[in-house]
Amino acid sequence: MHQNVLFIGCGKLGSIILDKLVENKLFTYKQIKILKKTNNNKIPEIDYLDESVLLKNKYSFDLVFICIKPQNAEKILNKIPKNNFNNNTIFISFLAGKKIQFFEKIFGNNSKIIRIMPNVAIKVSQGILPYFFNKNITKKDEKELFKIFNNLGLYFKLENENSFNAITALFGSGPAYIFLLQKILYELSISYKIKKDIALQLVKKLFLGSSIVANTSESFDILIKKVMSKNGTTEQAVNVLNKKNITKKLFEKAIKKAYEKSRSI
Repeated sequence: MHQNVLFIGCGKLGSIILDKLVENKLFTYKQIKILKKTNNNKIPEIDYLDESVLLKNKYSFDLVFICIKPQNAEKILNKIPKNNFNNNTIFISFLAGKKIQFFEKIFGNNSKIIRIMPNVAIKVSQGILPYFFNKNITKKDEKELFKIFNNLGLYFKLENENSFNAITALFGSGPAYIFLLQKILYELSISYKIKKDIALQLVKKLFLGSSIVANTSESFDILIKKVMSKNGTTEQAVNVLNKKNITKKLFEKAIKKAYEKSRSI
């Protein structure tokens, strides 16, 4: 079982992952150290380090969670002393757009590397966690990683590393699309003179209830038809949203932008 954990960066996503590791009793705060602290997310129980401390104390880390911005990754990772890692250290990247090959150039071709692209719903153990790893990850490593990530949501392996770009655009960014739709319905509710506090409750309950109902084997078309009645209010609204595929085309355009950004990072 892995004992010593290093977080390289610990912003919004890193903080969620760290909290879940401790909450699920996989690790204690004493086993975790953080390099490149984010002041707004500082956790009192954890030691925060810099490169000079790593070099001086020669820590040996079993797991390394990489949670920095992809734009800064090469500069930051190349500055970290490599004597803190060994042949069994597993590097876990949450960086959009950075392939396995990128990390092998920094940590060596024999290093163990896994890429994961979770979304924010891991906070409530309902996340989406696609992963892909290099040839150095063993069956034993796979089992250990499964224990860490499986209870955070849908943890599944990608057949092709290039699939990360589409998964990131659709499902990594996906919660923001849902939140945006919630915001729109909330603002529309207020425009129809519904009180703000009531509108907020209604919108949240609408999305929670709908997601539970959708968690069946029925197709989306059937679910939509179950809400609509002929010539009713829902049909009128859905006809507007579906006219000339306007809603689908708008999402296609938005997803394409996110996809292209993931490829270019």
